[in-house]
Amino acid sequence: MSDFKIMNDPLYDDSYPMKLLEQAFEMQVEQAEKATNKLVSDILKSQEFDPRKLSEGKEKMRLVVDGSDDFIKDYQDGVIKLAKEKGHVVAQIKNNGKYGPKLPIKEETYVDGPNSLEIMNACQLKNIADSLQELSNQMLAIDENIKEVLRGQQNDRLGLYYSGVSLYLEANRVSDPAFKIGLISQSLKALSDANYQLVLTMQSDISYLKRKEYESDKRHKFNLMNEKVNLMNEKVNNINKAFSAIHQATLMKAAIYCQCGEINAMTSVFNEYALFIQNTVVPNAKLLTQCDMNDTGKLDGTWSSRSLLLNKVIRIVNQLNGSDEELPIGIGGKESESM
Repeated sequence: MSDFKIMNDPLYDDSYPMKLLEQAFEMQVEQAEKATNKLVSDILKSQEFDPRKLSEGKEKMRLVVDGSDDFIKDYQDGVIKLAKEKGHVVAQIKNNGKYGPKLPIKEETYVDGPNSLEIMNACQLKNIADSLQELSNQMLAIDENIKEVLRGQQNDRLGLYYSGVSLYLEANRVSDPAFKIGLISQSLKALSDANYQLVLTMQSDISYLKRKEYESDKRHKFNLMNEKVNLMNEKVNNINKAFSAIHQATLMKAAIYCQCGEINAMTSVFNEYALFIQNTVVPNAKLLTQCDMNDTGKLDGTWSSRSLLLNKVIRIVNQLNGSDEELPIGIGGKESESM
């Protein structure tokens, strides 16, 4: 009987979504380099990248003959005659001393070198790659506690997140294309459901803090073990857990779409994340900073850092959409009533 070996599985590795996203994006850049003109690829790899170095190719014209493989072979053997018929050039192949059927020759224009779309895509990919790395560094820097936070959260919503990750890992081990697509679809649905429910939970807990309901909550006095319970800290902990899981689910969804080459869908995921930070985190950052006993209250504190993440995500969205606009934000401004 052979020894049973447990394989290392990234399911419970909370750095996996970011790693997958980086790998997926590197794959997209590599595929783009292969698809574009060599000049574009060379400049993409250059240490001194400058879009101005990319000049468009010139439009040229060539003659194209509509012929079969046999025609091409005969042409390569050098047996060919060009003639005119009704003002058009035709080609004829000599075979056994006789010329064959007349084959029309048509003019075809082509671009010798990269076109404007290739140049734009090359510049866009390079800029996004730089911003994605910056976003990755920012996320890792401000959320080093995500692993511990997630380990402490055992509920159905986090179960949906892990279900989504698990289904995607299984999909990558499936050989049947239709079955694989089905598993990926289920994975994305589980991640979307987890994200949606966690956002609602987080908004509900923030409302609880804004209304100071913990002051009138009967559980504030005693729990089942006759010990005092600090419901404010309990809600803050729940909010931290929800944010961490939303963060992970967002990265995982973006990574899956990027792996599948669905860049527009990946852009939508980042856009949704930006809206979540803008509408839920930024307006309530001041309140959460005051309620979170682990927040330093400084600019590099937990909730200020998470609010500042908005500009990083917006930059990614704008570059994916071909825009360089960035929206400056204020931390702890007027609180949103609707969140």
